[in-house]
Parts: sequence; C-alpha cells; structure tokens
Amino acid sequence: MAKYKVKNTSILHNGKVYAEGSTLELSENQAKRLEDFVDLVPETATKTPSQTKPQTNKTKSETKNQTKTKAETKTETVKQDGEGSDNNGGSDNDK
Repeated sequence: MAKYKVKNTSILHNGKVYAEGSTLELSENQAKRLEDFVDLVPETATKTPSQTKPQTNKTKSETKNQTKTKAETKTETVKQDGEGSDNNGGSDNDK
C-alpha cells in the first residue's frame, strides 16, 4: 500500500475523517476511486544507521576552541617630517 496526501478537501475513509494535507495509506483500487482528492506521496529513500553521521560528544573546551574569534587591529598614523608641520616643534609663535 502506498501513501497518499489529501488535497483540496477533507475525506471520510474507513470511518475516519482525513483533513486536507494529511496522509493515509491506500490500495491501488482505493486510490483510483479517490484520485480527485488525493496525490501520491513519493517514497523517500530511508537512511540506514551506517549512512548517518555518528554524533560525537564534545566538551565545552573543544567547542570553545572551534569558535572563531575576531582579532581587533588598531591602526596608528605616524606623521613624517614635512607632513602637516612647520618644523618648529609644533609651536605657532607667528600667529
């Protein structure tokens, strides 16, 4: 028996009401009679335990070491001789 999803309405099947969007298993003959109200749900390949990733228990320090930290960089501007100064040690005696 294949799985089908109810569409556009609710249906009564074997004494049970199935709302729109719910799934139910139907035989080929049952699905044929309800074809205007159900859509076949494609079968999905199920993963075996060997195909799934094993979960590891990490300690807080391992998790902390894996987090990325942003490094702060400070930029320092250095004036060179002749740039923005009048070569008198910074005093403005003539103004």
